[in-house]
Amino acid sequence: MFAGCFAPQTQESIEVAPAPVARAVRTSLVPAVPPQEAMAALKEGNGRYISGTSQVVREALADQRKQFVANGQKPMAAVFGCADSRAPIYTIFYAYPGDLFILRNAGNTCSRAEGSMVGSLEYAISALDTKLILVLGHTKCGAVAGATKTMMAQKDLNAPPKLEKGQSPLEILLAGLVPVAKKAKAQLADGATEEQVINKAIQVNVFNTMSGLFSYSSKVREMVTSGECRCRAASTISRRARWSSWASTRDRKSTRLNSSHQLHL
Repeated sequence: MFAGCFAPQTQESIEVAPAPVARAVRTSLVPAVPPQEAMAALKEGNGRYISGTSQVVREALADQRKQFVANGQKPMAAVFGCADSRAPIYTIFYAYPGDLFILRNAGNTCSRAEGSMVGSLEYAISALDTKLILVLGHTKCGAVAGATKTMMAQKDLNAPPKLEKGQSPLEILLAGLVPVAKKAKAQLADGATEEQVINKAIQVNVFNTMSGLFSYSSKVREMVTSGECRCRAASTISRRARWSSWASTRDRKSTRLNSSHQLHL
């Protein structure tokens, strides 16, 4: 249907990168990847990405496509990230088709029981046997920055978020993130700058999203509590925007919020 948009290519005109090392195609026929191995694979892929040694592999994937059609999928991780175009999840983890079950919205937020996000994660960890949920934030997040600016412009910081008739979906989304900005400001010293509050809010938002998942989904809560899957937090960091190490991560028995990770963008 898009054939008219591209000039015809011959076999000779297509650039083909060297074939990668053989790897298993993640269909439903392969075993589930343990969460520790999945997290290690994501960090290792991110390391290749930031070292500059990775490259986009352009090869014939006909056989893999046939396997996916015939045998389904079994992603090693479900990643709940931001829709920001500067944070390409497949790219920063050097991932292949079938590796990751990706969910994205502006601000990687779960401020309401949204069926599209919560339900999709339930599908990944139950029907697809995915053992790791990774909630992924990133520096310079526009949604969190917008919510922080809204919060700091309020005269009464203790006033609850306003959901008024006629508000746009964007206004509703930002209102849902305002409590995150308030929590971040409360954790900083008096006189913190707007930029400092935004950076802290990006961190707080990741854990707020994790808490939302546990609150809204009994399936996620039960499977993480039992140890059947794990839920971890991470953030991508631009090379010009460095964060200090995150504070010790919550590790409650009821939710098992495991160690947080810093990745690079």
